[in-house]
Amino acid sequence: MRGIGRLLKSEAIRLERTPLLWVHLIVPLLGAAVFLGYYSFSGWGSAAKVQAYLQVVSCSWPFLCGIICALAEEMEAEGGWQNFLILPQRKYQALLAKWLVLLVAGFMACLLAVLGFAAVYRFFPEGTVFPFSVYLQEAVLIWLGQAVVYLLHLALSLRFGKTVSIGVGTAGSLLAFLMLTGLGDGIWMFFPWAWSCRGCSYLLLYAAGSGPNFTLNPSVKMEGIFCLVMGLVLTAVIFVWFSHYEGRRNLEE
Repeated sequence: MRGIGRLLKSEAIRLERTPLLWVHLIVPLLGAAVFLGYYSFSGWGSAAKVQAYLQVVSCSWPFLCGIICALAEEMEAEGGWQNFLILPQRKYQALLAKWLVLLVAGFMACLLAVLGFAAVYRFFPEGTVFPFSVYLQEAVLIWLGQAVVYLLHLALSLRFGKTVSIGVGTAGSLLAFLMLTGLGDGIWMFFPWAWSCRGCSYLLLYAAGSGPNFTLNPSVKMEGIFCLVMGLVLTAVIFVWFSHYEGRRNLEE
């Protein structure tokens, strides 16, 4: 446990000295500011504004994951892969530490993006269409949905390099938007990049229609269970793969 604790501390210190921290801070605040500025004169309905914003946040996150994990891989390459290759018997701890630190940073970014938006939007006409607790639940749900995406892109960056991570992140965001349409019905849970956007849409639907006669479709629960199982399987597969990881040559040179 002390080993993983030291690795976590090391990763946190390194994060503070890289652009990764600023990406997690500035991008959510800038995105919220842009939408709030547009909503100040837009004629959309209040609930539609909230739904659109949360969907854009959740669908854009895979693209950000691709960039963030690419930067994390570049940081490791510049350091000679020391944390990943000097612990032959406990290499999984190095990956776990980096993943957990990125998840913490991602959680803070989700809170800034969603709760920061909610705090200001409540001063808009009809800005209290959803209670603050719903926004908090949305932030947690978006973050949970992207947890496996962070790990997937870390693996892609380590195995294939930053270009692949960013490319797959871009495709993942486009796929997430597509999965919001009818084309995603029945298949969205097979694509981790779409978990957050579908999940936040279901939560808003429940928050808007919850009442004595409202019932959630049983298939939604089964889809959620499938996502959980698939996430656990993907996590196990990636950590097993990483236990045999020996670094890679810089294919871009």
